[in-house]
Amino acid sequence: MPLPDGLAARFKVHYRCLNCERNITKTLDVPDVEDAPRGVDELLESAFFQNQRYFCDGCESFIGTLIGVSQWRPEEQCV
Repeated sequence: MPLPDGLAARFKVHYRCLNCERNITKTLDVPDVEDAPRGVDELLESAFFQNQRYFCDGCESFIGTLIGVSQWRPEEQCV
């Protein structure tokens, strides 16, 4: 299953909430625009990623630690 139209890439971003200590995974869709990051290294260095805000769904905290980023593969189901 390919990426939906209008997306350059899709990533799974893994955080650890510093308040409730839960590990949280969020799906991050990158729009298909000029200079859109298409790999993990490009994403981590991008202004697009720097402008993303963390939010814990469990305790509503805005404080978390990034523990990993993985690129979504088309054969995986979206979360």
